[in-house]
Amino acid sequence: MIWILVILSIAVLLVLERRWAPYALQFLHLTGQCNAALAEPGETVVWTTAVENQSRLPIPFLRLELRFPNELVPKDSDLWLKSHSKAGIQKWHVEERLSLGGRQRRSRSLAFVPSLRGQYAPGSCRMSIGDLLGFQESSLEIPAGKLVVMPETAKNRKSLDAVSGFLGDFSVRRFILEDPILTTGFRDYSGREPMKDISWTRSAMTGSLQVKQYDHTAERTVTVLLNVEDGTPTELEGAFRQMRTVCEALDRRRIPFSMRTNGSLTGPVGKLFSLSEGLGEQHLNTILFSLGQADYTCYHGFARLTRQALDNRKSSESYILITPHPTDTLGQCIRKLEAASGNRICVLYGSWEVDNP
Repeated sequence: MIWILVILSIAVLLVLERRWAPYALQFLHLTGQCNAALAEPGETVVWTTAVENQSRLPIPFLRLELRFPNELVPKDSDLWLKSHSKAGIQKWHVEERLSLGGRQRRSRSLAFVPSLRGQYAPGSCRMSIGDLLGFQESSLEIPAGKLVVMPETAKNRKSLDAVSGFLGDFSVRRFILEDPILTTGFRDYSGREPMKDISWTRSAMTGSLQVKQYDHTAERTVTVLLNVEDGTPTELEGAFRQMRTVCEALDRRRIPFSMRTNGSLTGPVGKLFSLSEGLGEQHLNTILFSLGQADYTCYHGFARLTRQALDNRKSSESYILITPHPTDTLGQCIRKLEAASGNRICVLYGSWEVDNP
């Protein structure tokens, strides 16, 4: 009788040994996310991984292996990293072993610093559960998240002076030459518009100061042209930094702006070759997000980009051109843009940012 019970016990253990880990995986819920989808180079970003046992049964052994690209430099306790992390060729790994009681949830937050502009996939995870006897493991792969790191701002004094000078002249032209004939809508008062443009009726309705927005025959706007033709990677990185600086400056001054490029920018919903005129955080973040994911592909020449800009031109539209370096053929296209706008355009060269004096 005793031998029968022993044999039955062994048989039950063998069955549990084969079925336990795959069965337990069904009751584990693993999540991971960054505290930001868009980050600055050098900004501390936190990745949080949480694992929850949704079963009443305990899980005695669980191993988590998180993988991060090497460009995301870990910033955590040196002692903890020394005992839990290891470097790879393209990724660094964090490994942690733990046990979970029934209905228990545990989380781990890891801080890291992105060092370069780009799109990254942090936190891909392999979750493994050991069987009851410790002979084998069953694993489950969890896909990585997504983090976009925007370019830095322009640092070269020549770039900053060119942008500042152009925007100063533009603001003067904008308010002196504005011809309010047809009101097409309203927008928030930024503090820079003349008092005569405030609509007190609309402000009373909304509870905040509103100014009249005039027809495009009067409202002066800016189109930012990003040319990537014949640019080296270093020059294009400089152009991306200038693009960010220009768009942020336009947004701060509440100057409506649009964007066109012949390069490969990827926005939140796909390739981004142009962006309609707009203002505000969402409009600006769309450009910053696309600059973070930009590569060095050029789809067509600057001459075609110029034609596209002129074919879609609106009255009272000015231009800021960002291009890798001066060329012999650039001047003809610039003169066409200046003739259409009636003013000199602002030209920034990505090569200015190479040495960053």
